[in-house]
Amino acid sequence: MLLLQKNLRSQVLVYQAQQVVLFEHANYTGQSKSFGPGQYVLNDFNDVTSSIRVPAGMVAYIYEHATPTQGYGISVDLLENVADLSVYNFNDKVSYLTVFYASKDNKYDWIRNKMVNGQFVSGHWERKRAAPIPPNSVAVVSPPIAGPQSTAPSVLAVNGPNTTINSLGVQTTEGRMLWDKAMNDQLGVIGNDYRGIEEIGSAAFERASYNTFIPDNFNFWYPQKQPNDHRSVVYYKRTLTGKVKSARQVNIAGTYQDYDVNIDIIPNPKYMYLINDGHRREYTGLMSSQWTLSAHQSGKPDCDSPGDIEAFTRVECEIAEDYWPQGDHTFGRARLTDIALNRTGGEMCAYGPWIYDAGHCCQPEIHPCEQLWWSQPQDNGKKYNLNVICDASRRFLWRKQMDDGTKLKPWAEPPIKGLFAIAFEYNLSDRDVTNQYNTKQFEVTNLHHYNVIEYPNADQTYNLVYGGKNIISFIPHNNAFKVSFEHVGISAAEPNKIRGFLVIETSVGMTTQVATSINVANLTGGGFTVVKLPANSRPEQSPQLFEDRFFKKESGYYYFTVNEKSVRSGGAVLDRFDGPVRRGGN
Repeated sequence: MLLLQKNLRSQVLVYQAQQVVLFEHANYTGQSKSFGPGQYVLNDFNDVTSSIRVPAGMVAYIYEHATPTQGYGISVDLLENVADLSVYNFNDKVSYLTVFYASKDNKYDWIRNKMVNGQFVSGHWERKRAAPIPPNSVAVVSPPIAGPQSTAPSVLAVNGPNTTINSLGVQTTEGRMLWDKAMNDQLGVIGNDYRGIEEIGSAAFERASYNTFIPDNFNFWYPQKQPNDHRSVVYYKRTLTGKVKSARQVNIAGTYQDYDVNIDIIPNPKYMYLINDGHRREYTGLMSSQWTLSAHQSGKPDCDSPGDIEAFTRVECEIAEDYWPQGDHTFGRARLTDIALNRTGGEMCAYGPWIYDAGHCCQPEIHPCEQLWWSQPQDNGKKYNLNVICDASRRFLWRKQMDDGTKLKPWAEPPIKGLFAIAFEYNLSDRDVTNQYNTKQFEVTNLHHYNVIEYPNADQTYNLVYGGKNIISFIPHNNAFKVSFEHVGISAAEPNKIRGFLVIETSVGMTTQVATSINVANLTGGGFTVVKLPANSRPEQSPQLFEDRFFKKESGYYYFTVNEKSVRSGGAVLDRFDGPVRRGGN
């Protein structure tokens, strides 16, 4: 009997010696828990381990995070006792444990994590050798292992300027498509069509002659659609991406006056349809009429001059910045032209109605061009140049200027929004053993502005928060923006990265109701008729003929940059640049 008890005690001691023991505190103190070979989710001992005992001949593989079936995050394989896990950045961070013997089937030995020529090599099994290679004596922590991908979308909670990722899921199919489109085709940004196409109707716009003796109801600008497009909406604003060929200032006074800035852009291959699917080159009846009525745009019969042919190798983006003829158009034209000239040979995106000009051999145009943007590398990040303009030519403001088709909102009716959805990517492994992390910061610098709409209490820092950390921040320095974080989720292509959009929206130009009743002269019988319109009406609610008597429409613009850079937590506080946006020019 005594011999049997002695053998049982020795077997218990051997069993205990083959178990890995986790301790609550350093130096093997506090509560403890033992584990034999197997895989464990540390539900009741999660994030409390500060020291560990590992018997000789065994491996304890510990992980930072856990799912019911696997560990992820940083990890390390331990072959020895560790009195203080903080040396591996693992104090109170163990959530998953795998225990196994360092030899398997008497054929294989475990070769622990190591660094080779600066590269991490994960622990693995190797066949036993006649002269075994001694294991490295220092444990090596792995880079973060990606967790399992969720099939559910992220769950975000918005609280004032802070948006918190409560549950990080995979980026949706729509989000991936938009993100790829922005990054691959549009210089990292999607403009006003980010939330869907903007319909413009089929009506053409007339061109005013500003001459009593010359008709001012000629249809000059016609919206374009692609052939065989049988969708319900075929006339809508388009995005163009391409290389800037040239920019010029138009200075035509008198009949059919023109002070537009013209930016010629050679489309990238995906946007060549704006030329190839557009109206063919044609000498129009309108051009023939102009031959006798005005020297402006007389053209050459059949539109076969070198200049006319060349016009169909690029898309012309036209925009008038300043209010004319009363305003000083010269300064604005020079500024906007200089902006474009600085991009000659570089890529630029433009957004606005896709039309053809019947007074220019039906050449393809984005007119009026309401958004221009491009991006460029800068220091440790990127600089986004963003511009939104409400056309000041007065040609596209009123429904009575539209003809021959379905009339919707006039193309340049203010306010014109400038929505810029900036694609971002955040690397989840972008931190070091001191638990510092990077914040991707986007900061606005104001360049020029006029008639920018302000929003109450909008001048705040907006943060996207994950795991208690601000991973994305937007600093506007003014009240000009509505801000949101959208389509946020884990990249299906690179599971260790969060992708999404920083969406900023600003608006320029103003429409103001200036009357609730007007007197209209009777065409027969003399006298006047009173026409009334309730206060706070919309322009489309007024009689078309008298819209410009009930409402005042003013142009506007906002040119600004958004500078993206990575800021390390715990670093120096950045100097704040205050540049409030106010009504009026600068």
